[in-house]
Amino acid sequence: MKAFRRFAREERAARLVDLPIPEPAESEVLLKVSHCGICGSDLHAWLNHKGYESVLPEVTFGHELSGTVEKVGGKANEWKVGDQAVMIALQTPHDRDDRYCRDNLPQLSSRRRVQGLHLDGGMAEYVCVDVEFLIPVPDGLPLRLAALTEPLSVAEHCIGNRADIEDGSNVVVSGPGIIGLLCAISARSRGANVLLSGTERDEPTRLRAARKIGFETLIVGPGKVNLDEQVLHYFPQGADALVEASGAVPALSESWKSVRPDGIVTAVALYSRAIDIDLTQFLRKQIDLRTSYASSKDDYLRAFDLLLSQKVDSGVLTEEYSLKDTEQGFIDSEQLKVTKVLLDCSLGE
Repeated sequence: MKAFRRFAREERAARLVDLPIPEPAESEVLLKVSHCGICGSDLHAWLNHKGYESVLPEVTFGHELSGTVEKVGGKANEWKVGDQAVMIALQTPHDRDDRYCRDNLPQLSSRRRVQGLHLDGGMAEYVCVDVEFLIPVPDGLPLRLAALTEPLSVAEHCIGNRADIEDGSNVVVSGPGIIGLLCAISARSRGANVLLSGTERDEPTRLRAARKIGFETLIVGPGKVNLDEQVLHYFPQGADALVEASGAVPALSESWKSVRPDGIVTAVALYSRAIDIDLTQFLRKQIDLRTSYASSKDDYLRAFDLLLSQKVDSGVLTEEYSLKDTEQGFIDSEQLKVTKVLLDCSLGE
């Protein structure tokens, strides 16, 4: 089979290789991969960025995948050949003595791992997955669209669990990458009024995509009107909530300016360096500063509902590449030429 595989802990050290089709262990199934997304974490690992030292030096990338069961392990009897599934990316084997498993927050356990970074993932024609981390794809949901379940679950966790957003909320999403866009869609599905902000670099692809799916967009950066001044034009009292999805340090440190007193700022991005925050400014406005990390199974199930409701326009948000063009997909993602790359892994041969 073909697989896009990292071969060293170095920048851009990955290529398409031939590997044997793996055999599922007793509790695993072998999935024939339909589609797999390129995630920001994949990009950081491919570029060997700081903070990704835990990624294996040799590993097949890919954790946002959908596929069809091809072979079933001896103790995976609840699955059968032909079943369709998505994979839970951030995996913590259930343990009732682990408080984060009991609290339905397994993604916070120190025992967590990401399949596609810490063991072989889905940028391949086939992948083995433990059945504990498989979810059946609902009837009527195409596998191409189902491959967006994992990033959408991250947005659902952020908006549904960590931001107190409801019908009528005035919301700013800072950063129009795929997680920011999906957070905006998730917030809008709850009846919120949503503004999306980005930089001039985001304009040709990401902000244009945001407008195509109905969002008002704002451009920030050198020579531009400050975000808080632009926000007040739309929300005169300030936003009820701001979701920081860009990973830009100033965007988080200055977020308090755009939010009304007693509002909420939720950071869902990862940051490349420590952030100097004037906490007194948050305190004087009694703004909650929260974080949101990854997702759990319940968030995946809510993501299915959102996908089935046809509120996610994959035709605008995604660009499909063949598995054999995976490296180009990484390059185009790095250069912001595409909003979201989905790899068609059925064309590997």
